[in-house]
Amino acid sequence: MEGKPLKTAVTMAIIMGVFLPLAETVRRANQIFDLTKFFSWFDDYILGSILLIAAHLVRKKKHNSISFLIAAWGIAAGALFLSFLGQLEYYITSAGDPGIFSTNFVTIAKVIILGYMLVGLHLSIKSNAP
Repeated sequence: MEGKPLKTAVTMAIIMGVFLPLAETVRRANQIFDLTKFFSWFDDYILGSILLIAAHLVRKKKHNSISFLIAAWGIAAGALFLSFLGQLEYYITSAGDPGIFSTNFVTIAKVIILGYMLVGLHLSIKSNAP
């Protein structure tokens, strides 16, 4: 790996790749065995996997791996942005978060995670610049 932005983006991807599925498992602990809610929480496992695979490719110096990392961050940030919009609807309508945490807490957490993902995306793009 070359350059501090790339090293930081890869480290961030590993952290988020592990954090997303763990955090969603804890948040949706009350819904894990409800098959009708499966896609409500399993998407974070997919996002975590994408980030971990991209980080692994960069660490192994595979061809176009930085492009995969940029794509992984873009997919993750886009998915979390949509998740944030859904959370904002819970917040505005006072419907309540379906998980075990308060709607306020989850809304703030998603804003912070989205910001983190945008930083990871920015660093990945910056590391690919000539």
